[in-house]
Amino acid sequence: MARKKSNEKVEKIINEIKSSKPTFKVQLDSKTIITLKTKEQLKKWMDMYPKAEIIS
Repeated sequence: MARKKSNEKVEKIINEIKSSKPTFKVQLDSKTIITLKTKEQLKKWMDMYPKAEIIS
């Protein structure tokens, strides 16, 4: 059984998640828009969806 994380660590992790903003907004098709943080993620999605457009 894993140890319980302290409240300070949990708060730190939650704040990091909340404060991180996605860098890229990509439209895969007419209905699907995704947000990505890294260029590696962007490259992977652009390989899977060659017609995808970068919105911002």
